[in-house]
Formats: sequence, C-alpha cells, structure tokens
Amino acid sequence: MTIGSMLDAVDIEWLCDKITDGDSQRSIARELGCSLGTLINWIAKDADRSARVREARLSSARAFADKAEQVLTNAADPFGLAKARELASHYRWQASKTNPREFGDKIEIDQKTTLVDLTEEQLNERLAKLLNSE
Repeated sequence: MTIGSMLDAVDIEWLCDKITDGDSQRSIARELGCSLGTLINWIAKDADRSARVREARLSSARAFADKAEQVLTNAADPFGLAKARELASHYRWQASKTNPREFGDKIEIDQKTTLVDLTEEQLNERLAKLLNSE
C-alpha cells in the first residue's frame, strides 16, 4: 500500500477534528506515518478536502486560545508561571494567525474608496467642501 492510498483511506472528519483540537499537522503526519509535506500535498490535491481543512484551521484558533488559558491556570510555581506565560503568548499568537478576523489585533476593512473610484462630480463636491471648511 502506497502512502497516497493510505492517506486516501483517512477519514476527513477525523483529520478535521484533530486540527480543530489544535493538533499540529506535523504531529498528525507523524501519527499517520508520513511526512508533513506528503500530508500537505495530499490535502491540497482535493478542493473539498482543502476547504474542510481550512475551516478546521479557523476553528482551531479557539483551541489555541483555550490552551493559553489552561497553561496559565495550571502553573504551579513561579518558574512554571514564567514558562506558561511564554506558551500562552505563543498560543495567542497562533490563534491570531490562524483566525485573524476573530483573534487578530487589527480590524480588517473590506472596502476602500479611493479618489480614483470617485466620479468627477464627486471629486468637485469634495474639493468644494474642503475649500469651504478653511
């Protein structure tokens, strides 16, 4: 059995659950007995599979945020707390990169209006307002 056919037998629900739970693709590949590159290529070969994994990755941001809280809560001593802070910072960073819309620091603006997008009449109107405000 080739690695490709072995991966074709992987249940996509299982894979998405692992990703949503915050498991890294590297650890999943190791569990499946293949390289990370092989797993990534296999995911990319099928549009539906790729879309499902992308959605699971967005959901995994919640798991990273939860992990950040858990490591801080479970710190037993000052050294453990220092280590927990570093891990929590990493998990929050990972959540922000995985799902920037929900966990990112910046607000994305979907639409921009530039002067190029305005008609000549709209430009003249804006210019008049600017000149009258002086």
